[in-house]
Amino acid sequence: MSPRRLQRGAIWLVVCLLAATAGTTAEPAHTYLILPFEDSAPDGSRDWLQEAMALSLADYFLGASQRVVPREDRLSAMEELELPPGAPLTLATSLRLGRRFRSETEGRLVPDRLVVGKFTLDKGQLAMVARVLRLDANGAAPWREESGSLKDLLKLQKSLAHALLRSDGMTASKLASHADNADSGGAFPLVAYESYIRGLIDPSAAKQVSYLRKATEQSPGYPKATFQLARILVHSGKRGEAEGVLKGIAGEPDPYAAEYHSLKGTLDLDAGRLSEAEAQARLSIAARDTAEVHVLLARIARAQADPSRALQELNRAEALDPDNPDIAPIRRQIQKDLPPGS
Repeated sequence: MSPRRLQRGAIWLVVCLLAATAGTTAEPAHTYLILPFEDSAPDGSRDWLQEAMALSLADYFLGASQRVVPREDRLSAMEELELPPGAPLTLATSLRLGRRFRSETEGRLVPDRLVVGKFTLDKGQLAMVARVLRLDANGAAPWREESGSLKDLLKLQKSLAHALLRSDGMTASKLASHADNADSGGAFPLVAYESYIRGLIDPSAAKQVSYLRKATEQSPGYPKATFQLARILVHSGKRGEAEGVLKGIAGEPDPYAAEYHSLKGTLDLDAGRLSEAEAQARLSIAARDTAEVHVLLARIARAQADPSRALQELNRAEALDPDNPDIAPIRRQIQKDLPPGS
């Protein structure tokens, strides 16, 4: 599996569909294209901050039951427009990128919102501004600003995300996400967050693993770093090592609880712990409906000699994520189990 596919699976698979959650509220669900923040004084040593702000906002928006265009799709669209990663994005270029998504919809989420932002960092003091542009109505919400010490980056990002959501009509009831340990005060080292972000954005799978290991060493049990590391290890065939990593996790990796329980269930099933796998699948479904959990349920049904139910689960997985690479091989296995002529 390519590093880019791993990044999408590890970082952004949660974005694909939140329809079940969104359907329970009267508030509309939007689809956001969140761009890296512009650095007012570009410095290669802090290039990770540009992506960190976009990725952090994405997690909070996901926690508020909104949809977010995956980073991989954004990078692909930028490549199509001959915009290299890290290239400065003017407002005109950003709008052009948004229109690109809205005109070429095959295989991609179609954003009706665009989030642009910029930041200034001077002598340890950080100022961030961002706003929501309404691609479907040619309008814009007001700029929102947060400022403070760099050491409070996580709290500042959370506050900015909530301000942006409120500016786009979200109520306080939708702002419960606690991503990135932002409420843990000084107990959470910022350096661990930097390692975590670098682990998400580095194009090399080996470096991703190295950065995520470092993040879990700098902040033992760091939920999101631990989860993402375990996912990459599983996709690399290192399932035993992944199980060991997950034993040290300090809690659910918000907003990836559904994927986390699917991953644990998959490891349980591979180890022959069928009842534990079923329990993890139930926890995953309770968090959110995803392709991953239906792939897991299909494998559980096959283990229970119920190929018809297994195929139903795979069909649901395919509807949620047609590009999921696990569907086709499992479908072939299940079809071999069916009686001749079925």
